[in-house]
Amino acid sequence: MKALILEELIWPELKQVLPEIELAVVPVGACEQHGPNTTFNTDTARAYGFSKMIGERFGSQVLICPPVPYGISVHHMAFPGTVTLRCETYINLLTDIAVALSKHGIRRIVFLNGHGGNSGSLSAVINILKYEHGIDAYYSGIGLNLFEEGITPEMGWSENLGHASESETAQAMVLCPEVVRAERKKGEVVEGFIIRGKEAPFRYGGCAWNWKKDASANGALGDARLANVEDGVRLNQIALEKVEHMIRHIIEKR
Repeated sequence: MKALILEELIWPELKQVLPEIELAVVPVGACEQHGPNTTFNTDTARAYGFSKMIGERFGSQVLICPPVPYGISVHHMAFPGTVTLRCETYINLLTDIAVALSKHGIRRIVFLNGHGGNSGSLSAVINILKYEHGIDAYYSGIGLNLFEEGITPEMGWSENLGHASESETAQAMVLCPEVVRAERKKGEVVEGFIIRGKEAPFRYGGCAWNWKKDASANGALGDARLANVEDGVRLNQIALEKVEHMIRHIIEKR
């Protein structure tokens, strides 16, 4: 099916198909460093590319909105070029977008998130929308948290996967290859930094990182040199199926 992409439409076209729309997807990303491997637009481009693929599975039932290109990236501010919003600014921005859509009759919103740093604020947003505005709102990641089960020891990937690592880079090769540099470097991970697995100190909680000081001197985790398109396609498919299942559940429960 052809995805229904808002920025490609004119208003009479949208008006005609509006009765068929069950919900809107709002991709959310960030403008932040991704080490020497992918560009500042990585999280936004991944979220938008992923959202368009979801749109192809639903056609006119799901409206794919333009992406939000800024997020909560204060932990990356030690790297020049990163732009962050304050939490209250971000919450107000996403709330306003959803409320505006609701005025056109679209009262179910799914935020598809390409940046982990946004998660806390997204949780606040969906509660504000539900309990203060009567809008059904949801959010989901699109990356490692969804396809981690597909990563096997035989792949030889690093233990510290995540930001600007082979896992994120492989998915970017599929969703937005234009952000990926041909020559990539291994992450210069700070000794003792563990973000995944049973030994991760904040596995069941969280902390406010200074990414350059606490996590990686060059901004990247893992080893993006190991990323390839084949793994990206397979892992991205796992994530797509999970998000498709979630959206179908939302539509069918109305």
